[in-house]
Amino acid sequence: MIDESDDLESLLAPRPAIVPAQLQESIRRRTEGVLKRRRIVRRMGKVGVVAVVFAAGVAFERSISDPKPINSVQPNSAVPTQPQRETSPAPQQSPQPEPKTAASAELLAEQATDRGDSARLYRLAGDKYLNDQQDYRNAARCYRLYLGHAGDDALQLQLTETWLLTSVKNAAFQEKYDDANRGG
Repeated sequence: MIDESDDLESLLAPRPAIVPAQLQESIRRRTEGVLKRRRIVRRMGKVGVVAVVFAAGVAFERSISDPKPINSVQPNSAVPTQPQRETSPAPQQSPQPEPKTAASAELLAEQATDRGDSARLYRLAGDKYLNDQQDYRNAARCYRLYLGHAGDDALQLQLTETWLLTSVKNAAFQEKYDDANRGG
């Protein structure tokens, strides 16, 4: 007969875990402390990122709203200046008062015979629709008409433009670029 008991079985069998309660409590407290610190660091990191983005936005807005001249020419006192001759201004038409509403500016733009005046009035109407009435659809329409009357030079971006006009200009430029690349 073969002896079924194995000499190594007692060594390979799992031992009952006898862990002191103090050790378990110490491990639990340290683990909770680590988890709390990680949670706090993660939250502070998110708050820090939001603060940096906010500060960058404020700095960008200030740099746009208060443009400083890049190359300002200072008059040189060593260079003699010639006195300006006074000329009488050329007789002009009586200046038209600026329209008070966007609809009246748009109507004047439709009736204008000069493309430059028409473009200026369409832009004014778009600005009034956007700023006074928050009517984005009519503002975008007036801005598209402005770009149509002003020509390709109006596609140049300027710092004084509204966000909607900039967006319409970008779309018009992209459309023009795509047409040129398709051979159209």
